[in-house]
This record gives sequence, C-alpha cells and structure tokens, in this order.
Amino acid sequence: MRHAGTRGAAIAAIALAALTLAACGGGAKRTPAATEGESRSFMMGISTLPRELNATSYADAFKLAGETGEMVLIQRTPPWADFMPGADVSTDTAQTTAAEKQAIDDAGLRLFFAIDPTDGSTGRDRIAGLPASLSGKSFADEDIRMAFVSYAKYVALNFKPAYLALGVEMNLYFGKNKDDLDNFDSLYGEAYDAVKAISPDTQVTVTFQYEDLQGILPTEDKHANDWPLLARFEPKLDVMAISTYPSFAFETAAAIPDKYYSQLRAFIDRPIVIAEMGYSSAAGVQGINEGSEAEQAAFVKRVLLEAQTLRMPFIIWFAGWDPAYARDTPFGVFQHIGLRREDDTEKPAWQTWAEGARRPYEPLPR
Repeated sequence: MRHAGTRGAAIAAIALAALTLAACGGGAKRTPAATEGESRSFMMGISTLPRELNATSYADAFKLAGETGEMVLIQRTPPWADFMPGADVSTDTAQTTAAEKQAIDDAGLRLFFAIDPTDGSTGRDRIAGLPASLSGKSFADEDIRMAFVSYAKYVALNFKPAYLALGVEMNLYFGKNKDDLDNFDSLYGEAYDAVKAISPDTQVTVTFQYEDLQGILPTEDKHANDWPLLARFEPKLDVMAISTYPSFAFETAAAIPDKYYSQLRAFIDRPIVIAEMGYSSAAGVQGINEGSEAEQAAFVKRVLLEAQTLRMPFIIWFAGWDPAYARDTPFGVFQHIGLRREDDTEKPAWQTWAEGARRPYEPLPR
C-alpha cells in the first residue's frame, strides 16, 4: 500500500484548486454550544477539507470546526512561485489569506497552519508544486530554501497561527530521500528562527506519520521504526506532532495497543499533539484502510480519553465529511474517514465527537 502519504496534501490540493475563496469571507459569529459534562484540558479541531469542491462547502468547513471545537487546520503546499527571490505575492494568495482570516475570526477559532511541501499524490517522494524550472530539485536548492523560509514568514506575519507545522509527514519523504534529510533539517532550523522572530508565541513543529514512524503500515517498502528521527529536530520543536490513521494498520480499534500513543514519551519530552487523524468507517479499496462506523466511533472515544490522559494540547480530525470527490481516485482509500457522511448525515463517530466538544475546555497551566 503506497497511499499512506496521499491523504493530507493531495486531497486538500484537489479541493483548493476548485475554490473561489473570496466567497468564504463573512458570515455570522458562531454561537457556542452549551457546555456539559466534565471539563477537558485539550482543544478539538477539524481541518478545512470541504464536503464538495466549491466555495460554499469550504466556508462550511470553518463553520463546522467552530461549532464543535476550538481549532481549525489549514494544510497547504507553498505557492512557490510567489515566494521565489524577486517575486511578489500574487493576488490569489493575498485574497485567499484575507478570506481565510475572516472565516477563522467569524468561527472564533485558533489556527493550526501546516506548510506541506512534499507531494502526497506520489507517496511523498518529491517536493510538490515546484515551478517547472525547479522540478526534481531537493531541499538543497537555494531558491527552494529561500522560498520556503519566505513563505513561513508570510504565514507567521499574516496569520499569527497558534501552531505552525514546517513540514507534514516528513518521515515519509525522508524514507525515499535519505540524502535530503540534512538539507531539510537545516532548513527547518532557519525557518523556525524566522517564524519566532515574527510571531514568538506561535508554537512551531514538524509532523510525522505515526504508523510509518513505527514501521507498521502495510506498505511495499517495509522498514524498521524511525524513533531516532525525532531527536533530529530538537530543541527547535515546541510540540511533538503526529498524523495517525490506525485503520490502515489494525483490524479494530480495540486492537490498537494500550500504550500506542503514550510510548512516544520514551523518545521525546515535548507535549504530544495529534495534528491530523482519521479512521475508516467502511470497507476500503482493495482491502486497504478497512473499518466500520462502530469501529470509527470506538476510535474517537479512545482518542478523546488519550488526549486527556496524555495532557495533549489539541487533537485534529482531518475530515469533517467523507470527501466524495476522492472516490475513483488514488485517494479513494480515504473516502470514508469523515465524521459525517457525504450527504451531511451524522455517523455515530460524529455524535461521540460532538459530545466531547460540548465538555467545557479548561486548558492546563503552561
């Protein structure tokens, strides 16, 4: 199975290409749901992956996040051409930024922005979206490095995100590009310093694909675990961020080991956050990423408990809805990871998630 890295950037890129983002600005402030039950110490969030490929659905993603949580995830490949030496920010990028800032404000959300430089549609084996003149280049290229840092500074200045990822599921890229690890490591450090100079309160990280990190994905290119990789980014790693899709690796939610997430504490002392997650609610394509609605709900219940027990600052569910447009594409293995069905009806997992979101949020002291 070679689709493990396609879920985030690739589906989101398809969605983003179809959006007229200016239409997502405006709208009424959300009315928070009445709180009930014991308090929780972690924030909950959903990404901006829309139900359908139009601006209305994109705006609805912000509203959905605001109705059942405190955070929203925007995950995006850098618009490289806008940030190359001597280039100017395009009108499209500026308008997108303005519209998204308005939508975040309207929904009363805190932002986790994930800069996603690698190509999810090819299993994260290359840098994504480069201009033709730079196609096939690595993170050693000076223009790519300058553009990456410039974009990180742009995001820090314009969004002032609560959390910022300078790379998504990067262990998948390193697994296919071992010679580029040192290049990205040094680039990450440069970008980290640049972001902190502009927005010192932003918590900066890089995300790791958790099942692949353990070497348990049913891939064609199996390998041992990559725990030592985590230390490469310290001390410039404010939180330990993972993406996790355990239905790729386990037949049921109950089969996930008790210490599945807590074992991270043995390798790094940073707070653990789930930057994105999902669990399939139906049979997978060619038997890949199998699940059921009951198992998906069981996983949501499990992860809400884990977040509280492990004192996670936040957790993000990647898809509010099943992305119908993923069907019959290489991303079809992710078509059932939403908390709501593609017709907007609720799955049992949504009810469990919403119940958790109604608990009053009381953050732990820093």
